[in-house]
Amino acid sequence: MYKIIGADGKEYGPISTEQLRQWLGEGRINRRTQVKTETATEWKPLNSLPEFAPSLIDAPPVIPAQSAGDTLNKIIPYRNGMALAAYYLGVFSLIPFIGIFLGIAGFVLGILGLKAARVNPVVGGKVHAWIGIVVGGLFGFGWLALTLFMIVEIANKR
Repeated sequence: MYKIIGADGKEYGPISTEQLRQWLGEGRINRRTQVKTETATEWKPLNSLPEFAPSLIDAPPVIPAQSAGDTLNKIIPYRNGMALAAYYLGVFSLIPFIGIFLGIAGFVLGILGLKAARVNPVVGGKVHAWIGIVVGGLFGFGWLALTLFMIVEIANKR
């Protein structure tokens, strides 16, 4: 019987040899999965156990998993396109008059991006979504109010 540490960092077991071979065939574990026999005191990678050597020859290739704390995704939230778009639309809403449309779109996409980040925290982008909401909303609705004010003033002077 064995114990393993899963990809999620949790300990599983006791698990039989047959179950480990099945999980290996399904790709649920790989040659780097940390394993410990019931009598062992330290964890070892699965490929260090001779009883699994034949199974590892036919095992699917190891594909490194992306971690939830992926640094690039924190800087550029590519997994949350709505938050990223909201950020850029919010920034470009600083441009007079066309900023009305960009800002309002950034505001809406920011709300949707924030919702997506709350449902699935791995996608990230909360800060980008908030920037889209605040900056896009401020300038989008600000330019809209200024434009309407100017139209009313021009109409009153005639």
